[in-house]
Amino acid sequence: MKFFRLLLPCFLLIGFLQSCASGVKSRSLLFRSNEFAIYTVARDKINLKQETSVAKTFAHPVELTEDKILDLLGNIRFREESSYGDVNQYIFEEKEIKEFALDLVDGLQKLKPDQLLLVISKYNPVKSVVSHYSRTAFYIWSTDTSIEILFGELQKEISYDEQGNYFDWSNIPDIPFEHFPQSTYVLQGQGFSFKKVGGFRNRHWLVFDKTDLTKLKFEKRKKNSNEISNSVDADMKADKKISRDEEDGVLLEE
Repeated sequence: MKFFRLLLPCFLLIGFLQSCASGVKSRSLLFRSNEFAIYTVARDKINLKQETSVAKTFAHPVELTEDKILDLLGNIRFREESSYGDVNQYIFEEKEIKEFALDLVDGLQKLKPDQLLLVISKYNPVKSVVSHYSRTAFYIWSTDTSIEILFGELQKEISYDEQGNYFDWSNIPDIPFEHFPQSTYVLQGQGFSFKKVGGFRNRHWLVFDKTDLTKLKFEKRKKNSNEISNSVDADMKADKKISRDEEDGVLLEE
């Protein structure tokens, strides 16, 4: 009995901390699978240092089609800078978007005016036992004039220990609404502008003008099977060295 009395304050403290949690920690699950999860997040639970950067209420619910979700997300590219060089790539694969597009459409139709939608996607285009899943997380919401998307992690590699357990891979860092320099950021593309926060462009925060949505069209990509097979081969070898592929003219690991 004394043991339970000692535990009671701990349970109360945990409940209090959960009720005070903000952003991604106070989400409500709508849909989930082995590849993605979609949540609602209350507007008053997100972390904001500048209240003017996000509208008080939103134009929800909003109706978009699966094809329009592909048009919105399919052409967005990002840059990852490192000491080994800069890499530009698409944020999402076409199949990855199609995994969650239908539930994202339904989620947007269920949103209340005081809620945002949070999407977490993990994807592995190679699906090899030696390849890793990568995770991307973003908020999406609608105003009277725009569809806005705020990205957190962009293709963040997940460890083997995390990628198989929903409670591990869905546990993401808070997504900041403030502007700050980052080595991984979205590249400017057609159909959207970057939100200005504190006088600076937040290169994780995309604003799509609703009047221009019909102009957005997903651009089919050329698949590079050599790149995927080389990546798998590199992961399977114990000793790696850098060499130049004469045909493609790119640096590859062997």
